[in-house]
Amino acid sequence: MKATETTILNFVGGLDKVFIIPPFQRNYEWNFEQCDELFEDIIKSYQNKKAHYLGNIVYYVGKNNGAAYNEYILVDGQQRVTTILILLCALRDLAEEKSTADSINRRYLMNDTGDNRFRVRLKQTSYDARSFLSIVDGMPSESENNISKNYYHFIDLVKKSNISPKELYETIPSLEIVDVNLQIHDDLSLVQTVFEKINSTGKSLSPADLIRNYLLLAKSSDEQEQLYRDYWVKIEQMIKNENISRFARDYLIMNIFDDVPKMKIYKMFKEHFEATKAHHIDILKDMYKYALYFAWIKYESCPDEKINEEIKRLNFLKSDDLYPLYLYLFNELYASDTEELLRILGLLCDFIIRYRIVSPAGGGGDLRTVIQQLLENLSSGTIELNYDSVHFELSNSASPSGRYPNDEEFMRVLTDAVNTSYAKILLVKIEEYEKGSVSMPLDKIAIEHIMPQTLSDWWVENFGGREEADRIYETYINCIGNLVPVSRDYNSQNSNKPWKYKSGKLKKVQFAITSEVTDNSEWKEENIKKRNIDIAERACRATVSPLQRTRKYQTKSASSEFVSGLYSVSDITTPMNGAALESVIYDNEIIEVTAWREFFAVICEKAYSVNSKLFDEIVEENKIHKATMVRNYPHKDPVISKDPSHFLTPVAVGDTGYYSEGALSSNRSRMYAKQLLDLYGMTERFQISVS
Repeated sequence: MKATETTILNFVGGLDKVFIIPPFQRNYEWNFEQCDELFEDIIKSYQNKKAHYLGNIVYYVGKNNGAAYNEYILVDGQQRVTTILILLCALRDLAEEKSTADSINRRYLMNDTGDNRFRVRLKQTSYDARSFLSIVDGMPSESENNISKNYYHFIDLVKKSNISPKELYETIPSLEIVDVNLQIHDDLSLVQTVFEKINSTGKSLSPADLIRNYLLLAKSSDEQEQLYRDYWVKIEQMIKNENISRFARDYLIMNIFDDVPKMKIYKMFKEHFEATKAHHIDILKDMYKYALYFAWIKYESCPDEKINEEIKRLNFLKSDDLYPLYLYLFNELYASDTEELLRILGLLCDFIIRYRIVSPAGGGGDLRTVIQQLLENLSSGTIELNYDSVHFELSNSASPSGRYPNDEEFMRVLTDAVNTSYAKILLVKIEEYEKGSVSMPLDKIAIEHIMPQTLSDWWVENFGGREEADRIYETYINCIGNLVPVSRDYNSQNSNKPWKYKSGKLKKVQFAITSEVTDNSEWKEENIKKRNIDIAERACRATVSPLQRTRKYQTKSASSEFVSGLYSVSDITTPMNGAALESVIYDNEIIEVTAWREFFAVICEKAYSVNSKLFDEIVEENKIHKATMVRNYPHKDPVISKDPSHFLTPVAVGDTGYYSEGALSSNRSRMYAKQLLDLYGMTERFQISVS
């Protein structure tokens, strides 16, 4: 690397220089504010006759140098160089002296070369090339491109300055820069390192910017341009520039089967592909192939109409975490077996419907883990790519927080309360399952509450007065039995009308699952309860249930450091102070527990249900106790008793008549639970999920 202090015009001027803005760079982005700041600096330099530091210009000399020109590939400073040349064009076009205009053209804008590609000193990105060329050629366009807008803005600034174009032109040499020649020879790693640290316009470089640079970086501008033209620009056209960072993340997850934080997309992308030693052209070819599938999924534009309908549903369910899996499935199956692809997408839709509605503890992180493990097993050939294998893997998630909800818990949540967006797609699934098809797209369907969200006086009286109406409302307003699909043009003013009137309107709705409600002559609590169970059962039939689990959930090994996950109850060494308890797993039964003070009581209740006589004996002999004797007990203070006065915070052990101590730390709770389960010989059958 060689750094030299010089002026901007010395850098730009000289014989037969060609400055290349490589295709991996951002388009020209300077706005009026930045142009005004530059112009004010020039005015100050004119007034006080002092130099002004403009910044660094970083470049490397390309491999296309010849007798006619020298190629300089800009790495940093392209925004400033472009702006100076736009200003020079404006000064040229306003100059009264022909000699000034000719000097600007000859020394800083044009090259005297027979190669038409390089007659203009600065070769812009393809997006800006036409606008820039029109200005240099003295025929500025009226486009909304930043180059054209800034040219006309400089024309106005020069006219208002009361300083002649010639005087301003003679002032520009006072703008100083540092000329930084990277002198890469055959090593492009330095260019990449510099680019990663650049922030020319004050905006952080996006993962897409960095990945584009990494993949398109080459020793010659011709090679860069070919990679850009043949692959990158086509990817941008397919999925749009704003989606490239997201696409790169999904593509990377599909390759590494691991989570990729948004802030680490580029870092992990570069590390992975450098480790694999893949050629950049091969990566671009592969990304180009997958970009088509990403576009089909993102924009719901798959040529196969049936598959496209499943994509619409999956997108409606906010299934972004599954995109890496979708990319893999489309690549493997779309050209060879669309029927199997359709079946698997339908299965994933049913899985996500249940997962979103039940919302197992742990959220998206656990869902991503399930999908990444499935991807890894498919990619490695551990399992075959078919519907049955995917169904089996989803049914045997490593963590309960990523589980495929079974019929029992699905019905429990549906009959309690359900998000209306997810209720919509579920009710449509039931209609389709029972009637064969639904012609109306999801975005044209709304959800109507049969018992209205705002109770009129009639509805209050219908439910037996204010107190009863409030109770019924709180219990059933968002249960699945109180919800029906309607078209969006259904008049919402019908909602809180008396049942006879509302029933007549609902009878005309085109959905059978809606019109059937009008078979009820009234809509009271017993009607809601009956329909609630009926629809929940039909929902279980209309969506694919998980298979019976045949694997245990994966337990983490005991360690000196805590990380979220699943631990055996036998592990009492991993510190968990401050950790959130999510559930207890007995074999494959999941018991939701949200507080450590309830944990020991849950373990006691399960132990009692297995062998109540052994439990009575353990309590009677005080086999599990504290080390203290301060609670007025003949022996050591107990942790289980039928007398709640023995405890600081008594917690009922189900309906057993026993209580346990709730004022326990997470470590003490785990220790007493292990002691109890050791006496039963069933410690290894219990796990806890913590985060």
